[in-house]
Amino acid sequence: MHVTFPFTRCSFGVARRDVTPPVGIYARSWGAATHDVAEGVHRPFSATAGVFAPLAADRDGPTLALVALDIGWFPYVEDWQAFNRSLLERTGLDESEILVQLSHTHAGANTNSSLQGRPGADLIKPYLEELAVHVGDAIVEARAALQPAFVAWGSGRCSLAKNRDFWDGAEGRFACGYNPDVEADETVLVGRVTGADGAVLATIFNYACHPTTLAWDNKLLSPDYVGAAREVLEQAFSAPALFLQGAAGEVAPRDDYVGDTAVADRNGRQLGHAAAAAIEALPPAGTRFVYTGIVASGANLGTWEYRPSEPAQLAESGRLAARLTEVELRRKDEPAIVESLTNAKPDAVQEREKALRRAFLELALGNGPTHRMPLWTWRLGEALLVAVPNELYSEFQIELRRRFSGVPVFVLTTTNGGVGYLCPRETYGSGRYQEQQSPYAPGCLEDAIEASADALARVQRG
Repeated sequence: MHVTFPFTRCSFGVARRDVTPPVGIYARSWGAATHDVAEGVHRPFSATAGVFAPLAADRDGPTLALVALDIGWFPYVEDWQAFNRSLLERTGLDESEILVQLSHTHAGANTNSSLQGRPGADLIKPYLEELAVHVGDAIVEARAALQPAFVAWGSGRCSLAKNRDFWDGAEGRFACGYNPDVEADETVLVGRVTGADGAVLATIFNYACHPTTLAWDNKLLSPDYVGAAREVLEQAFSAPALFLQGAAGEVAPRDDYVGDTAVADRNGRQLGHAAAAAIEALPPAGTRFVYTGIVASGANLGTWEYRPSEPAQLAESGRLAARLTEVELRRKDEPAIVESLTNAKPDAVQEREKALRRAFLELALGNGPTHRMPLWTWRLGEALLVAVPNELYSEFQIELRRRFSGVPVFVLTTTNGGVGYLCPRETYGSGRYQEQQSPYAPGCLEDAIEASADALARVQRG
């Protein structure tokens, strides 16, 4: 009798760069804000690159770069395209082999270089150019630091995330805020990377929760709750921690929309300690738990011990693969928000900002009736990873993990750019913010689930 645990056997390297935006940069992310520029820094922003590659003895397989980056999103598609070209040129990797996972903080710089005449907007383009250099250099450094490693995978639970689709009966409409009546997905997936000597090289944690603790009253640059969560793990394990944002379309912290950075830190510590507990519970990587029999001691005590994994599991754990595919998503038929707001008054700041966001969304989607959303799937030994640029409801990760039961399935959203929300079919026509903002027709979330399940199955086999 024995129990096996999922793990990955590979070469691994990690590197980090400080990518804190400059104070004074244009930082309006909230229509309700009364300020335009960042006046200080709450916590530093980071770009952490983890590179996975086959062991020298295996050699067959791709080199994969996973970057956890503290920024919100790329509103202007040409900014992402320039950023991505720089990474590909600097690293020499293929598009299927780089994932830049945006933490989606709403307390960062506005990274739209096409904005003109806004206070601090002149700092955006130089910041993005420097950011691409830093991220590319971190990948190159991590690749140069590759060493034999094991990654142990596991999961835990964290109650930070709460449903945020709240029906305001008095107003007769949905509010985007804490809903105490619907449970949220509390799953946190974790990974612990250890070197040949057993020392921890990095930790990885994947959780779905909108980083919207800090809102319109906050004037500081901040990674939101992610900064404190990362700090907890790095103090506990003395190694860099990579945060990966999950499918958080309808979830956010209960304590939300504040200006007090202490609340963001408190939220982050909730997640950090939950992830640390899950990591502490991981077995030694590359082992199985074997029943060794009864020891008589008054009671008949059943004893177990860790032993090396069997050759077949070791072989499977060393397989790496990557696929980049696309899923065709139908667009809405109704007019875009930007068209309905062309007559907004000059002082209607919130309406102008909404119209501007929609205009850049239309630019990213193109003119056709459909949009081909890129879909990245990786195999990391006995774990799977799927990444999309959009913001998705948590139904996406819940369903994929159900279909691949027993396999760690890491779900990354707001990755390699960003477009819009993907919402369940039944939310359409409800007046929820996410459905109104989404450029996609009903059924597109369900289409994305099917395409992702197929792509994961293929990469798992290959």
